[in-house]
Formats: sequence, structure tokens, C-alpha cells
Amino acid sequence: MATTTQVIGRDFLLQEEPQILSLKELQPPTLTIEEQPARFYRYRYESDIRMDSGRVGGLLLGRSSTDGNKSFVRVRVSGIDPAVHSQLQLTVCTVSAEEKAPHPYYLHGDHCSSGYFQLKKSVDALRDSGGEWEITFDRLAVICVPKLRKMEIEKSLEDRRRSFPQLRDYPTATSTQYTSKSLDRISLAFSLSFSDVFGREWHLSTVFSDEIVGENLKKRIEIDCLNPAEVLMGDGSMLAIHTATPTTGICRSNIKVHFAVTNRATGSQTEFVADVEVVKKHLLLVRTPDVRSSGFKDRMKCEVTVQSDGFKSESLCIVFLPESRTSLKSLRR
Repeated sequence: MATTTQVIGRDFLLQEEPQILSLKELQPPTLTIEEQPARFYRYRYESDIRMDSGRVGGLLLGRSSTDGNKSFVRVRVSGIDPAVHSQLQLTVCTVSAEEKAPHPYYLHGDHCSSGYFQLKKSVDALRDSGGEWEITFDRLAVICVPKLRKMEIEKSLEDRRRSFPQLRDYPTATSTQYTSKSLDRISLAFSLSFSDVFGREWHLSTVFSDEIVGENLKKRIEIDCLNPAEVLMGDGSMLAIHTATPTTGICRSNIKVHFAVTNRATGSQTEFVADVEVVKKHLLLVRTPDVRSSGFKDRMKCEVTVQSDGFKSESLCIVFLPESRTSLKSLRR
């Protein structure tokens, strides 16, 4: 029987010709990302690849990875039925973070060839797995290209277009004019396909990871002083946070201000999180929360920290007052 290729959409099947199996009978497996890639990553160069082993230092870690407990990107394929599915194939490649289009950077590591990852698995080998297949990418790195020459970037991009397989929901052309900043923002594209017991091939919609940002674009906000240093509990005062480091390049929606107040009688701590209303180069404006909602009535100190892109600043203190007057003096570190 000749092999034909079908496409599986998000919740329906698009068939090229009448099929023996009905939609109800042919239930496709599902692909989910269990561990997202790390938010920040220092991309590697081809010169970092060891000539003897082909290995490269600086593997891509998972989002929950810590210094003491490393984790890696992990995906899970569920709903595998040996009565319907014969073989699975997972393909992974890099795409631009916004357009999800071909990107000059490429993957290197186990099961990688021509810049992308590809792994096949017989369903017979998964009969004792409960209908699931888990893949951990613990030998994966992202190789970048020199940014100094536009010609090298274009050549690498053309290489990606020629070598990458055709994926579902994956545009073959891009209107992006890559810059040093946009080059360092990528996502991973996970494409799952399978063969059924009749030898026909089916493709699922591509799943994209969260954005991976170059280490050089990592920004941390350090706060210098707060003004005023004393505010009314339920007043919703505008608090000015002066920063020692510039906020340039940090999206306002990624900045959160945390207010932590401690009950001196019980020792319990309550934390309030507020969005920033105004962002300037060395200034953040945010409204203080109504701490009375947690039963606080007496004068109390509150620790204020700023979190952005997963980084937390050192804390400074303000005082919440139950009275109707508040001092306007500022507290400096």
C-alpha cells in the first residue's frame, strides 16, 4: 500500500482521501511541554564544540533548574494506542520568538543532525509505558552565529531553510530583519508525527516553547530609595521607586513590586503584588496596596522588592501608618 500523509489540526482531521479509520476511531496522541526551557541562556559558538567528542559545554537547562538541582527541557507524548499507532517521530528546531519562522541559530547534541533534533520511537517499545513517551533533552545546546557580518547571518538562515524538515504551522519564509537583539530571542518548535497501523503518516500541530532570551539581554533592577517612606494603610498612595540601574529594555508587564508585611504578634507574613503604572529610566511608580484587608491595623514596617525577568532586587522598607498623616521623608539604603 502506498504511504499517504494526512494533517491533524487542533481538534479535527484534514484528510486527503477517504480513510478506513473514522475520526472517532483514530485518536491522535497529544504532545505537552512538561518543562519549559530556561528563560535566559548563553548561546554557544561552533568553536565551543569539542572536536574529539562533538560535545559542547553549556547545555540548555529547564526553567526550574537551580545550581543544586539541574533540570532540563522535557516533553510528554500521551494517548499512545498500539492498536492504532505504529511509530512516533519527534522533530525539534529553533524558530524566531515572535514570527515562529526559520532562525539562524541551530540545535546541537544527541539525535541532532543538520541543525535540528529528530527521534523515532516504535510503539511496540512503549507497550509497558501506560501509553506515554517522555523525552528529556539533557544533551542539547543552541549554537549561534557571529553577529558582526550580515552575510554570515543570511547564509546561516538560508542553511536552516534548506535543511529543516517541513513542519506543521511552520512558515518557510520570514520578514524579520534580524538584529543583535532579535537574534537572541528564540523559541523551540516541537513537531510530532506518527504512522498508523496501515502505514499512513499523520502530522500534529506544532507546539512552541516559551521564549528563550540571550544571557546578554538579561536585566536586573536594583532599587536605590523609596519616596515617601511612610504611607497610609488604605490610601493607595503613589510610591516612587528610584532605581540604581536603568530599566531600559525591560517590558513594564514583566516588572512586579512585592510588598511583604509581617504580623508581629503571630510572626506570619502576608505578601501583596502590584503592577507598575509608570516606568522611566531610573524611576518606577506604583500604588501601595490596602494592607487592612489582611487585618493589619497598627503601624508596621513593610519590605519592598522589585522582581523582573525572574530576578529579585534587594529589599527596602516603608512604614504603613494607621493615622491620617504621613511623613514625606525618603528612606535611603
